[in-house]
Amino acid sequence: MKPIHIHYAVQACDIKSYQGNKRFCGDDRTLLSKKSFKSLVQSIKLCADKKPETIHTVAIFDDHCTEDLRALHQRCIDQYSSDQIKFEVIPLPKQETPSAGIRESIRACYLWMQKHGQDFVFQIQDDYMFDLDAMYEMVDIWYQIFNETESHAVISPWNDPDLWYSLYRNKSTPRAFIPGKNRYWIQGYDTACTFLTSHHQFSQHWDLYNDFFYLIDKIDKTGGLLENKSLNHMFVQRGILMLMPVNSVAWHMQAPEDEDPYIPWQPIWDAIDVT
Repeated sequence: MKPIHIHYAVQACDIKSYQGNKRFCGDDRTLLSKKSFKSLVQSIKLCADKKPETIHTVAIFDDHCTEDLRALHQRCIDQYSSDQIKFEVIPLPKQETPSAGIRESIRACYLWMQKHGQDFVFQIQDDYMFDLDAMYEMVDIWYQIFNETESHAVISPWNDPDLWYSLYRNKSTPRAFIPGKNRYWIQGYDTACTFLTSHHQFSQHWDLYNDFFYLIDKIDKTGGLLENKSLNHMFVQRGILMLMPVNSVAWHMQAPEDEDPYIPWQPIWDAIDVT
């Protein structure tokens, strides 16, 4: 069977939060980064076990990480490295001020995926906590759609609950509703920058990623959401199918309004051992 290569670009920074919001999981940024990364690697391991044809390459973009977080990265590398799961650590250049450069780190992730990606690419910020089955289900639903329609979908791991209380509320936008193996998936028109897609599809919309990089530092001046003026054009202007799970396979551990009111995250958080 032909190998399936998945390349992950992981932003890692626990010294500063770009949004600066109080998070519903607590204020310990290092603990959040550690649990997020460990949950991702555990999910990758399960995907590798269930799909032995998959080869997973995880690039950790170290943006001024603390030694505590770097130690956790190394423990995961030592524990999970195999013929199917490979890691590399890419230190980002020091800035003039010792703080996280969100624009530089995201751009570095996307450039790396563009250069090294083969079958799938997945940019990941280190404040997402993944369900154990997340990676397997995301790859599985991508192939389900491809086998049925020959289209290359964008797969988000997270269904943003705040959208359903605000932007989507009482709006009848047409949406495809698709049963996967373990949950329903629904068509979306809004994404954060963390999503899985094919490298082929990713390369076709590089102009939108450039728009995204350019607007990051100007988010307060754009008059709207950053992604609405860049990445979301794939779904509202270019006909690309974007799917998100009705019940999320990952949690974006951000502001209180991002907390899913129906799915308890605390048991999963507590079960992730980062000692």
